[in-house]
Amino acid sequence: MIDRSRIGFTTPPTTVAVDAWRVKLFCQAIGETDPAAWAPGSPLPPTFLKALEGEHYSSAALMKLLNVPLRGVLHAEQRLDHAAPVRIGDEVEITRSVAQIYDKKDGALTFIVIETHYAVGGRRVATATQTVLSRNAVAAVA
Repeated sequence: MIDRSRIGFTTPPTTVAVDAWRVKLFCQAIGETDPAAWAPGSPLPPTFLKALEGEHYSSAALMKLLNVPLRGVLHAEQRLDHAAPVRIGDEVEITRSVAQIYDKKDGALTFIVIETHYAVGGRRVATATQTVLSRNAVAAVA
């Protein structure tokens, strides 16, 4: 049973340093070949912040906290809202919150909405909203 009492739970903040080596590996994975993309002080690729989440408090760790069996979990949606650029060399503070849990299809599907907040120097630079889908076993209706 998914632990709905955790709605509103927020992780303690973690600070992650953004180094050029890590950005270079990400750029190689997405096909970016221009060395300027991972030069010190360069802005990060827009989706790089998602890669930092796992170094803070992974989605799998949050699912475990919520008692969600991973065998039926799908990443349903991800949205990143940027407020300011993040650059190589920045130290990014990350917190994640369980914002919402709701059901559809008579409980066969549970949606878990997680918000991730990113700040640099105490200033919000981005917010990510992730929706995770859990497929649940439900009793058959006779």
